[in-house]
Amino acid sequence: MRGLLPQLVMRVLAAGLVSVFLGAAWVLWVTADAAREDAHITAERVAQAIAARPDFMGLAFGGVAPVPAFRDWQSFPRWTLIAPGICVEFGADQRPDHRRCGSYVATDTEPPQWFSRLADRIGLVPAPVTLPVRTRYASNAQVTAFADPEVIIAGAWERTGDLMRMALGMAVGGALLTGLLVARLLSPFQTILRGIERLQSGDFSTRQQRQRVEEFDQLSLALNDTANALQEARDTRTELTRQLFTVQESERRALARELHDEFGQCLTATRALATAVAQSGEPTASDGVRIAEISAQMMDSLRGELSRLRPPDLDELGLDAALQRLVAGWRGRLPAVRFTLDLAGDLNTVTDDLALSLYRIAQECLTNSIRHGSPKTVSVRLEAGQEIALTVSDDGGVRADVPDGDGYGLLGIRERVNALGGSFTLAPFNDGMRASVHLSR
Repeated sequence: MRGLLPQLVMRVLAAGLVSVFLGAAWVLWVTADAAREDAHITAERVAQAIAARPDFMGLAFGGVAPVPAFRDWQSFPRWTLIAPGICVEFGADQRPDHRRCGSYVATDTEPPQWFSRLADRIGLVPAPVTLPVRTRYASNAQVTAFADPEVIIAGAWERTGDLMRMALGMAVGGALLTGLLVARLLSPFQTILRGIERLQSGDFSTRQQRQRVEEFDQLSLALNDTANALQEARDTRTELTRQLFTVQESERRALARELHDEFGQCLTATRALATAVAQSGEPTASDGVRIAEISAQMMDSLRGELSRLRPPDLDELGLDAALQRLVAGWRGRLPAVRFTLDLAGDLNTVTDDLALSLYRIAQECLTNSIRHGSPKTVSVRLEAGQEIALTVSDDGGVRADVPDGDGYGLLGIRERVNALGGSFTLAPFNDGMRASVHLSR
């Protein structure tokens, strides 16, 4: 339970429960204070009444008095002398001869034992109150008023139970009502949170609606401004990246042309002269043979570099042939590894710039599969439909962290794919890794 709303509800409920216990403590304190005051007032009233009726006191302490005196005592109005729940004893030398208790309406609910023990521990029942009564019949007469423990504890339990039930209901109801109100108040938070998650995933097109709560409305406006700034920054970066790759390919094309026209012709002429020297029969004929061999090696290296700078099959025969030659080149270099190529769809509809990007991405993915793993099988699949999907998978083992390689590397692939408005993922697949590129036409 880590959410804001459950924590708030639980805290409100806890505060309500604390209020319940404080209210119960207050009821117990008021009950004890009221019992103490009732005992004191009752002792004073009864002492004054007895002192004013000497005929009753004579009967009470062994004197001679008419019989109606005792009846007169029994006819004392209890509601004016003895408080409910209070009992009175009176007599001489701490030997009470008579006892009478105030009226009390008994309840059907008996307090539990734990409440009775709690009442004894906190001193809920007050101490007795004793007052002396001086009459002509006795000089050591006294009146003792004390609270009936059963009556006081039962009354306290009844009042405390009512209060606790009412307070507990209010606490639970208040917590639920608070939860409902806060849930309604925080409902825009989920919308704002989903907007932030979309920003994290790279979706900068969604905008937040205006909110009725001022703080949430300000947050929504700030989030919209952030989305606008990120959208502009991404558009600018995408355009710059696209221009960068365009300039880079143009420079590669120009460099390949210069190497082919100038350096290639020079190597061809050098090889021809070396062949002539080798066939002349002169003592330097062996040098001519050696020069011809070196020129041939340099010509092969030049063809390889020209192919990397600008694949000739891509311009002459298209993407299909260029990919087949790329995979065939890897088969020739690594005969122990099984390379497969699967092409689907009409690749002739792919534009030149997009075809070049797909070729470069496939080229780098193949290089990463060999460089960072030990595969026995590498598969390349390109499907051209409403969307273009390029997948390069291998069984060279799962790599948790594949570093960017030289040249383009993974960073270059991501930048190129982002510039084309697509998506790129590299994730474990079976016993190896799989690189997936999805582009929209």
